[in-house]
Amino acid sequence: MRMLLRIPGAIPRMRNDASGFYDSFANKYDLMVSDERYDEVMPFFRTIFEKHHVESILDCSCGTGKQVLRFSQAGYEVKGSDISAKMIREAKRNAKEVGAGVDFVQADFKKLTKTFERKFDCVVCWGNSLGHELGEKGILSALRGMYGVLRKGGIVIIQIRNLPKWVRERKRIIPMHYHKEPNGDRKVFIYALDYYRTRVRFNVISLLESNGTPKFEVDSVTYRVVSGKRLKKMVTETGFRDLRTYGDSEFAPFKDSRSEHIIVIAKK
Repeated sequence: MRMLLRIPGAIPRMRNDASGFYDSFANKYDLMVSDERYDEVMPFFRTIFEKHHVESILDCSCGTGKQVLRFSQAGYEVKGSDISAKMIREAKRNAKEVGAGVDFVQADFKKLTKTFERKFDCVVCWGNSLGHELGEKGILSALRGMYGVLRKGGIVIIQIRNLPKWVRERKRIIPMHYHKEPNGDRKVFIYALDYYRTRVRFNVISLLESNGTPKFEVDSVTYRVVSGKRLKKMVTETGFRDLRTYGDSEFAPFKDSRSEHIIVIAKK
């Protein structure tokens, strides 16, 4: 398996490889992301939904559907979409396991208006998903897609990583998840990061042990580095108004130098 090395000043040709990455990683995603992470952000969502009288939701970066299922269980009318067909397959499987009648469809951010004829009270784009658009033209097109499926007065909730902070700190290796099964099998996930001028390459190293036999894999995906200031400008250019920006799901003010996340809430 080949790892990318950072060559100062060089920017390799990169394409938007999100669909391929998630198709490859779909069967491992729920092993890396614990259920507790979804539970932790539910109070944040409930507060926003109640404030804006949200009843219908589109999660346009739904992944394996775990957050969508929590919205459904909380009584909201919700649909989920994702660019990866295999992530959608995992989402449908998760919904079937809990007996939830939720619709999941494969859709690109930029084509939401072609996928959904109806309008929603809220569009959620969580999990650093918008950063998979590697150019600002793609980000603006994605934002227009979200804008187009919102009712007038509806809200968008966007969360991305504060990658400019990561670029400044140059963290190279980030342990993400460790789990040991009762039989002794282990699951380990580690990020190895490559930094470029406007992008960060995430190499997800996984060690999956089964019956004492380890299996190593590396899955790689690229994100656009977007500052809080630039994201707010693009959201405004799309036509959204009344922007609110936070640094985490506890409504801490966003700080360029300290916040790990950029969360923008805006109204159509």
